[in-house]
Amino acid sequence: MSIEDGKADGTELHKVSVKIPPFWIDKPEIWFYQVEAQFKISGITAEETKFNYLISQLDPKFVENVWDIIRSDSQTKYTDFKTRLLNLFKESENARIQRLITGIDLDDLKPSQLLQKLRSVATSDVSENLIKTLWLGKLPDSIKNILIVSKRRY
Repeated sequence: MSIEDGKADGTELHKVSVKIPPFWIDKPEIWFYQVEAQFKISGITAEETKFNYLISQLDPKFVENVWDIIRSDSQTKYTDFKTRLLNLFKESENARIQRLITGIDLDDLKPSQLLQKLRSVATSDVSENLIKTLWLGKLPDSIKNILIVSKRRY
């Protein structure tokens, strides 16, 4: 953090460096959470300042998706920007359910990591019992049998 010279009224302005991570096209909700955490840490609350930080650090290939917002006179450019990107890149309900059922496998994950990944893809409309059933179905029989026999609460 660097401090600028004092203003005429004796107050000081503090410039804070905000590091915006690269846009996460697959998880825009998580990306915005990270961005907003940076703003909160830096004490940035003004719509225009938030918007300017995002535009200055956004990959040019995404700028065209918000060009009309950039050129507008809106007082809520950051909110408009966020809404637009979430609407464009947020996974559709059908795609999310399809990925939950067929697109997530154990691969190199530990069983507990797989369960957490399934929970992160599911939303509140998917029951915990369904998540656990899908999870058990994706585990190798040897692990599944141990869990079933031990009747462990997973």
